[in-house]
Amino acid sequence: MAKQSLPINEIIESHKPKNFKYRFIITDESVYDELQSLQYDLSNLDTINDDELIQEALKADYTWYERDVVKRAKEPTIFENGVILSKKMVTKTDKKLIKIGTGFFEFRNLRYVSIRMVYERFDIIEIFIMT
Repeated sequence: MAKQSLPINEIIESHKPKNFKYRFIITDESVYDELQSLQYDLSNLDTINDDELIQEALKADYTWYERDVVKRAKEPTIFENGVILSKKMVTKTDKKLIKIGTGFFEFRNLRYVSIRMVYERFDIIEIFIMT
């Protein structure tokens, strides 16, 4: 018997980072239609509400890592560019996670690092100020 796929609202809720600010980037336009048909409150989708900051993060030059880098990590993962990825930052590392990217950028005279988790139908971006 084939495993039945969860509704998109349950997938989204289970993939939300618990202790970090984030923004969902929907890469499959049908996700919006599915969420609306399930009467999902889209205002609860993101915790980073600065569109300009997100646009700058999306322009960053990302270094990409395959899912296997953090697949079963019990301890933090340290990428070669010095970014540390805690297991708490990535709620789900299931097969829906394709890759993880780290990118650096400047915005409003501050330096940031963006961690971008690429899933099958959406991406999740977390942004941190560098000190």
